[in-house]
Amino acid sequence: MPSTQFNIDALFAEAGPAKPVPVPVGEVVSMVTSISRSSMARPANRLGVWECTPGIWRRQVVQAEFCHFLSGRAIFRPDDGDPITIGAGDVVHFPENSTGVWEIIETCRKVFFVFDEDAAR
Repeated sequence: MPSTQFNIDALFAEAGPAKPVPVPVGEVVSMVTSISRSSMARPANRLGVWECTPGIWRRQVVQAEFCHFLSGRAIFRPDDGDPITIGAGDVVHFPENSTGVWEIIETCRKVFFVFDEDAAR
């Protein structure tokens, strides 16, 4: 299986203009830019880049995610569990079905890998 390499700035250039987050909470609606590539070996797996402006919104990703925050500050308040504060340089793993509320304090940028945990077992 070949290795995958991508340039973050080049991917963002392909992403197009930012769009409102799908499930905003409150008046300030975050704008999000995201682009990903599916894995050739497992199409359900995706890797990519993501950027989000300040605001509060609901996370509803059903797959597991591993990500590295390149910039910004945020708080994630899971539906089950304690809030976590995330900043530039932090690496986070969200297990599958990690729903909750994002509060983006400073525009965040991350690289991510979304994968099917069931396929890895």
